[in-house]
Amino acid sequence: MPKILAALYLLLMVAAGWRLFAMSWSRALKIAAAAALVIPIPMLFLLPALMQPDRPFADLLRGIGIALMLGGAASMLGGVAGAWLKARRT
Repeated sequence: MPKILAALYLLLMVAAGWRLFAMSWSRALKIAAAAALVIPIPMLFLLPALMQPDRPFADLLRGIGIALMLGGAASMLGGVAGAWLKARRT
């Protein structure tokens, strides 16, 4: 189940990146929206680990949160790149 949820999160970030590229917003607003979409889920893992670093498995939570944040950002950029390449072809 956790693997399915992580895969779903990454797929949603690809779709969000694709849709953000198609919006007629300014670049700064698109970047702010992308950050607002990527950050919340990893923070569910990072905040408990950062607030109580002496608790067991805090380092594991921190690693999961960082990996999800990097993976979400990479997926978002992948969606943007895919939409950019498709728009460039047509």
